[in-house]
Formats: sequence, C-alpha cells, structure tokens
Amino acid sequence: MESSNAEFSRAYDAHAAEALRRLDDVAATLAKPLIAQFYESLARSSPIAEVLARLTPDEFAHLEASQVEYLAMLVNSKLTFSTHQAQARRAGRIHALVGVDIQWLVEALVIFQSGIQRYLLDNVIAEAREPIERALSLRILVDLHEQVAGYRQVSRDLTATMGEIDRVVISASNLSDLVHAILATLAGLPGDVSGYFGRADDEGDLQIEATFGDADEYLRAMTAGRIPQITTEPNVPSGQGPGGRAWRSGHIIVSDAWQLEPGRAPWLSVGAELGFRSSAALPLVDENGRTVAMLGLYSRYPGFFSTDHVSRFLNHIRHVLSHAVVARIAAPVISMSDRHEYRRMLERHRVKLHYQPIIDLRDGSLAKIEALARMQGNEPEPIMPARFLPALGDAELLALFEQVVRQACRDCHDLERDGLRTRIAINIPAEALGDTRYLNVLFGAIAEHELPPDRLALEVLETQIGAGDAVRHRHFISRLREAGIAIEQDDLGAGHSSLVRLDQYPFDAVKVDQELVSGALRNPQRALEFILYLTRLAHALETPVTVEGLENVGILEAAAVLGADCGQGHAIAMPMPVAQLRDWHRTYVYPVNPHEPRTALGVMAGYLLWDIERAHRVAEHFINFNELHDSNIDRLRRHEATTAPQIIATLRDYWLERN
Repeated sequence: MESSNAEFSRAYDAHAAEALRRLDDVAATLAKPLIAQFYESLARSSPIAEVLARLTPDEFAHLEASQVEYLAMLVNSKLTFSTHQAQARRAGRIHALVGVDIQWLVEALVIFQSGIQRYLLDNVIAEAREPIERALSLRILVDLHEQVAGYRQVSRDLTATMGEIDRVVISASNLSDLVHAILATLAGLPGDVSGYFGRADDEGDLQIEATFGDADEYLRAMTAGRIPQITTEPNVPSGQGPGGRAWRSGHIIVSDAWQLEPGRAPWLSVGAELGFRSSAALPLVDENGRTVAMLGLYSRYPGFFSTDHVSRFLNHIRHVLSHAVVARIAAPVISMSDRHEYRRMLERHRVKLHYQPIIDLRDGSLAKIEALARMQGNEPEPIMPARFLPALGDAELLALFEQVVRQACRDCHDLERDGLRTRIAINIPAEALGDTRYLNVLFGAIAEHELPPDRLALEVLETQIGAGDAVRHRHFISRLREAGIAIEQDDLGAGHSSLVRLDQYPFDAVKVDQELVSGALRNPQRALEFILYLTRLAHALETPVTVEGLENVGILEAAAVLGADCGQGHAIAMPMPVAQLRDWHRTYVYPVNPHEPRTALGVMAGYLLWDIERAHRVAEHFINFNELHDSNIDRLRRHEATTAPQIIATLRDYWLERN
C-alpha cells in the first residue's frame, strides 16, 4: 500500500495542481451537463438502472447534485490525498450499502472518465491535456482503490456483527436478554439500521416487544394511532405489508424501495419522516416452519437488504435466531409498554410476597412455606409472576431475587418472634446456578437480618445445563449446603434434563412438576403413576419428594398414599400474605389418613401399591364408607374384577363418571 500511495501521491503534488488549475473555470460550467450525460449512460446499464429506479425524484435530484460536488472535488487543484481517500471510502461504503456491485462500479468509473475526457479535456489546449489527463487518471485509480476498501469494510462489519450475534445466542439465558442483546448488536450494523422484535397475540396483532433506533418512534406512532398496528391477518390493509406477508409465508420479505412499493400506504407518512428507504421482515420459525416471532429491520439506504453480503447475513441470523427463540418461546407475548412498566415497578420496589404452606403428608404438620412474588401495581389485584417474569432480563432477575430474599428474611424473623418457627423456600432462576452475585445477595441478606441460614431453602427450576457448567454448579450448591441452606429441584419430570440433574447434583429435595399432577381429572391412573414412579426414583436416590398442584382432597390423599413426603396446593392452602399465616396454622386440620383412604383417587393409589387382597379390603372400606350402589362398585362387591388392572380400571371409570 505504501508503494501505491507513493505513486498515487503524484496526482496531488504541485505539478498536478498547476495542471488542474486550468480546469477550474471549465469544470464549474460543464460539471452539470457532464453528470447528466453520465446518468443517462448509467440508465442504459440494467443493473445500475435497477438501483437508480429505487430513488424518488427528489432523491435522484439530490444524488445528481452530490455527484456534481464529487466531480468538483475530484478535479480540484487543491485536493489532498488524505481528503480524497476519506471521501472515496465513504462513497464506496455507500455504494456497497445500496447494492452497487464492484463490477458495476468499475463500469461507472469508465463512463465517468469518458465524460471527463469529452466535456473537460476537449476544452483545454492540446499541450496542457497530457499532465491533466495523467493526474486525473491517477485520481480515478485512487477513487477505485479506496471505494473498494469501503466495500470491504462493510463486509467486515457484517461479519463482525454475525459473530457477535452467534455469541449472544450462546450466552443469553432467557428470551428478554436474548432479544435486547440481539437488537443492541444489530444497532451497530452499517446502513443506518433500526428495527423491532415482535410476536403475534391471540388476535393476530403483532405486539412489538423491543425496538432499537428509529423504530422506537415508529412504535410510538402506532401506539398513538397515527399508523395502524401491523397484523398477521390477510384480509385487512394492515396485514398486507411486509411484516404480515412474511409472518404468513414464513419467508423473508425485502422491500428495496420502501416508499415506492405498493402495500406501504398505511405506514408511509411516518416511515418517510423517519427516513425508511428499505426494509426486511424476518419471520423466525419453528421446526415445522410455523412463524413464532418477527424481526423487522429498516434502513435509510434503498436496496440495502438485497445486497449479496446483507442477504447472506439475513439468512444466517434468521437461522440462528429461529432456533434460539424457539428454545425460549415459552415466555408469553408482552407488549413493550407492559415490559417497561414491570421493570419500573421492580425499580420502585413494588414486589410483595405471598406464602403458600407446604405440609408433611404423613401427619399434616407444617414443613415450610414457599415465598411467591407478586407485583402490586395501581390495580387492587396483584400481578402474577407468569405475567411479569418473562419481561425481566438477567439484571432484573437478580434485583427481583434480592428484594424477595430481603423480604423473606424479614418475614421469617417476624414469624419466629411470634412463635411460628418455619423455613421459607425461595425460587432462584435456573441460570443463577453458579452465579456468585446470587450468593453475595443471599448471604448479605442473611447477615443483615441475623437469620440462621437453615431457615431458607432455594428452589431451582428445570433447565438445560451444559456439561462445562457442572463443576461450577456443584461448587455453588456445596457452598449453600455448607452454610445450612437447603437447595431443591423444582418441576421434576418437566424435562429430560431434570432427571439427569437429579442424579448429577446433591439436591436436598425435589418437587414433582404440577403439570403432571393436574392431569388427575383427565387421566387419573396416569397422574398417579407419575407421582408413584417419580417418588420412587427420588427415594432411590435418598431424596425427599414434594408434590405440588394438590388442588383437591382426592389428589392430596393419593399423594400421601403413594409415599410422597410433602405436599403443596389449594387443597391445603391458597398463597396468602404473611399476616394470615398464623391464623391458618392455628386452625388447619389435615383431612387425610394415608393408611385409610376415603376418596376414589386415594383408593386407586392404594391399588397401585398393595397386593390384591389388601386392595379388596381397602375397596370394601371405601364402599362401606360411602354407602354407594354404583354399578361399577357393584362389580367390585361381586369380585368380577379380580386382577389389579381390572380393579384400577373399575375405580378409574367410577372416578370419571363421578367427576
């Protein structure tokens, strides 16, 4: 490059300046017709004509004026190499952004040089032409060289952004952090890009959940009703834009001339104000090709998203983001305004705790209470975690954990002072395992409230854990156990990884996923078998079991009969403020005797455990207690059902008929 610079520098030395001064007066007069002829020639070249066709009349007039200024710079006797280098790189970058191929650029410079020869050099005396022509030829070579460098910089920027997106996809632990990190990365793209991430609600309206750049103003215009909300429905005008069509088709929809193409009318006024000149709608799809989310991008450069390097970039990020979003898509759709409101409430310490008792299923005594976070807004009803948790990223989850731990420590201390000594179970995000920030918050709150560590337990939700994290996670768990803080696995049975973790990590207890229990009304036998076999699996590893989701006395009794250690659910108590716990504890009466089941589900649980003779005796006790004369029960009296499967099937039919 240094040798090239030495050669190129001759185009800007004193000899070149002296020669080019002869063009000063001629260039001012002939620049406009030269540029007009230049664009007439380009219009006959179909690839470049396609690029020019994306411009509005005003934009084309601006382009011609800019090109006149560029020509004036190129022939200016006072031009320096560094100034030309910077301007040419900028021009090359712009050409790359609007889709002018390098081959087309060379062709355009040839046409440009011919125009200079015809319009300028023919107007100077013959003996002055050679030094002028030599200087201008070198300057055009510099222009080509530096414009190519501008092209390459755009390509490098895209490659770097692609790599950063791959890193974000690997490191983001939840949908909120993933989306915000991806949009922050895309904000660094060349091309003056802005955009949004959104998902369709039950009505088919696209709820924009996060934005960057000028798309934030676009969203405000939607919220204010200046432009319609994008919809996925095909039969309305607001569903005919790129976003709606991309959602329905599952394919990327690119608009090269956003303000000139049909279907943009509902959004044209605001888009024009914001300078949107091209757009890309990227549907993120699941393994069946069904769209689950949308990434919308806008650029101030026409044709930006159709260039070869950007097209490859879009296909790559669509592929990796589809997998990443689908893996985290369980989070509900949350509008951007609601997302901001939940975060503001967290900042204002509007988190309140309700507590749900967990009892020992052998005798109904209180084993511990679980702290359940609520947010208290302006409405009387608190906001449940299912609504606000998906709006929180890594930093907000840590802040929520800190507020919950501090309240729980304070409440535990107050309860013990009033004579109710118990443990409090606190949920901890799965991604927090191994994160020392959570340990610092936890131990800091315990020390501040002078609370014995064994008054707390942590419940970790089901999640995938990479093999490389195992040592760090075991160290995290060991530090808790050494301090006397129990750590329990929540949602056992919710996924394969929860079963693997049960064997890999020294949990103090596990909870059976309540979704498995909730199937008791639909398929009681299957629900009871889940409880039985997961309980036996945990007990084989010497780990106590809590069954949550015990919503009625029947399933409560069944869980006790099947040998689960603890239970939690509405059949025991609803979540309540701490002030109500003392009254509940004083008046609660356990309605179950695991040795004498009195409900259909309790008897079914017995048949899963006991031999046929014991099962008949329990069935007769059940029949005598209820004094029923149901046809299915009569079959048991007549001993027509003589095998365990037949007995279970008979009781199952009875349960379904009665419920």
